[in-house]
Order: sequence, then C-alpha cells, then structure tokens
Amino acid sequence: MPVKKLQTTCCIAGGGPAGMMLGFLLARAGIEVIVLEKHKDFFRDFRGDTIHPSTFNLMSELGLLKEFLKVPHEEFRK
Repeated sequence: MPVKKLQTTCCIAGGGPAGMMLGFLLARAGIEVIVLEKHKDFFRDFRGDTIHPSTFNLMSELGLLKEFLKVPHEEFRK
C-alpha cells in the first residue's frame, strides 16, 4: 500500500466530539489542521447518541446549530 505524506501545522489524533470540535475551531482561526480518525463511520454506540442542552448552546454560539438540526434526528421532550 503506498504511503501518502501529509504536512500540516497541527495534527489531531481522534475524530470524536472533542477532536472534531478542536479541529473546527483551529481551522476557523486559520490554522492548518488535519484530524486523523481510524473509524470510517460515526458509530453512535462508540461516540454517544445524545446531545445535551449545553452542547446545543455551544453549537448556537459557533453558528452551527441551524445546519446541525437539518440532520435527521429524534427529539425527546418531557
């Protein structure tokens, strides 16, 4: 298998919620970043399947909530 060389300012190991958020924030700040993830899919059992209100607040502050809510999902209300 051929080896592909990549060059970047910052390399993040792990594309979980924290790694992806860090990658997003660094890229938005103009820093060249690569996020490496070994899984090809977003396994909900592995990554979690619940978004908490504080996460919605953060996504709103970052300007991501409107697009995020377009992804098919189920809502739980008391």
